[in-house]
Amino acid sequence: MIYGQRYETLRKVLRKTRLQSGLTQVQLAEKLGKGQSYVSKIERGEQYLDVVEFIEWCEACNAAPKSVVDKI
Repeated sequence: MIYGQRYETLRKVLRKTRLQSGLTQVQLAEKLGKGQSYVSKIERGEQYLDVVEFIEWCEACNAAPKSVVDKI
C-alpha cells in the first residue's frame, strides 16, 4: 500500500461516488478533461489526488465535497 488507510478509504469513497452518479470512468474523465487512465489510476491508488482534483471529481459527480469527506 502506497498510502495510509485513510487515503485507501478516500479512494473507495471516490469510486462509490462515481458509480452512484451513474458515470463510467470514461465519462468522468471526459468531464474532468482527462484520459480514462487518470480515473483508473486514482481509483487503484497508482496516482495521488490533490485537494483541487478532489473538488473537481466531486463536482463532476454532482456531489458536495463535504458530503464525500464525511464518508471517510
